[in-house]
Amino acid sequence: MDKADKIIQVLGITQKMSGCGWHRVMLPLSFLPDSYNHVCNVPTKEILEERQFDILLYNRFSQFDIDWDETKQHFKVVMDLDDDWELPYNHPLYYGYEAHKKRIINNIFNADLVTCTNARIADKVSKYNKNVIVLPNCIPYGEHQYNADKYDSDKTRIFWAGGSTHLEDIKLLANPFKRLTALKDIEMVLGGYTDTDPVSKSYWDKIHSMFTNGGKLANRKLISELPSNYMEHFKHADIMVVPLQESPWHASKSNLKLLEAAAKRVAVIVSDVEPYNLDKDAPVLWVKNQADWFKHLSYLVNNPDERIKMGNDLFEWAKNKYNHERINKARRSAFADLVKA
Repeated sequence: MDKADKIIQVLGITQKMSGCGWHRVMLPLSFLPDSYNHVCNVPTKEILEERQFDILLYNRFSQFDIDWDETKQHFKVVMDLDDDWELPYNHPLYYGYEAHKKRIINNIFNADLVTCTNARIADKVSKYNKNVIVLPNCIPYGEHQYNADKYDSDKTRIFWAGGSTHLEDIKLLANPFKRLTALKDIEMVLGGYTDTDPVSKSYWDKIHSMFTNGGKLANRKLISELPSNYMEHFKHADIMVVPLQESPWHASKSNLKLLEAAAKRVAVIVSDVEPYNLDKDAPVLWVKNQADWFKHLSYLVNNPDERIKMGNDLFEWAKNKYNHERINKARRSAFADLVKA
């Protein structure tokens, strides 16, 4: 039997708190057909000796990228990138990121294959490594946390979830959300909040203030969850807002928030910028100017049947266009070609 037709054995490296690792390593390997996969943060000697892994898969960094000559004696290396490695000046991690940037470029150069979420990143990668393919994010709808379960509420819940690095995006909502006091029976739900350290708390408190009009709107904070359980937040959502700045760096992000909202059949209002508006066929409400935030929210709050229909339409759109079985078959085919080579 041709080696490419055999069960492929993949060692995935990530951390349990990594959202990137969850969507780009753990979830893909959980549903990769015709494969044996082991995911860990630090592979022990026993793990490495138990199986002769064909492929090493990781997102951006791994402890194996220190000595490439040794690593490539044992694995074909697949590096994944879900984001641009050159940060904008207003990103919280901008200062001090130069060493990480150089390491990422070196990893791109040495990888046997680079997988990316979109063509914009792939084009940039191709300057350093021509063996690059686009594998969009996808969600296994109906599996584990990606079901349609939601909590009931007598209020219309306006929802956003993310990390503290999205402060600049949330600033887009600050002035429009001052008008939300005109809407009745709404609750602002903020997912991902953490106060585990002073820096995170300072960012999150600013986000909370802008999202809730200085606390004047009824609101709820949902504490950050492990990636394996983060969709618990979406159970508190009736309408999801997805603000995003317009810039080349932001355009390199994926459309993951639309896919996540689709899992819970949540209506979405989203900035009309890349990468989101590359999916112009998505059944969402587009924000072209700041006044649209209030206009769209007012419409959906006052028309519950329409927001339910939009959530159902979004689910069908995402399930068909970003089908995880089809995308994972493409991943399996690329891995098989790599092993065969």
